[in-house]
Amino acid sequence: MSEASDRVRPGGPTRLKSLASIAAAALLAALLPVLVALWVGDGARKLITGESATVRSVTQCVEGGPQLPPSHCYGTWAFADGRTASGEITGAEVSAGDTIFAGAGWAYDSTSPLRWQVWTPVTIFGAGAAVLAVSWLNHRRNHGRSAPAQDG
Repeated sequence: MSEASDRVRPGGPTRLKSLASIAAAALLAALLPVLVALWVGDGARKLITGESATVRSVTQCVEGGPQLPPSHCYGTWAFADGRTASGEITGAEVSAGDTIFAGAGWAYDSTSPLRWQVWTPVTIFGAGAAVLAVSWLNHRRNHGRSAPAQDG
């Protein structure tokens, strides 16, 4: 082998590691919005498609807890247009005649749990993105300037 090919360029492996770190960070930055969208997507869909309904009957209620699923009841409900549905009603105990927020096969005692399910991760993600943006801008401002020339 030639002497030139045996030499390693200064910064070669270090630069590759740096590029790999940048690529990993860019991939994570691209995946995070997708993951957040998937996480909140079901709740957002329910908020958009759900409507008020009236509980017709309740068959059973189960108390939730810290280590258990949230409190919920099983029952049937009717929409204003006459359609009916049945399933789990998530939230506080309900009884016949109560107004709930529901869709086909799902229901909540109110829209509050869905709003929390959607806005909490969106707010956390937005705050994290803002912190990263400010950190990056601060880094660029402090390290982006060219180094002063040294006297030789």
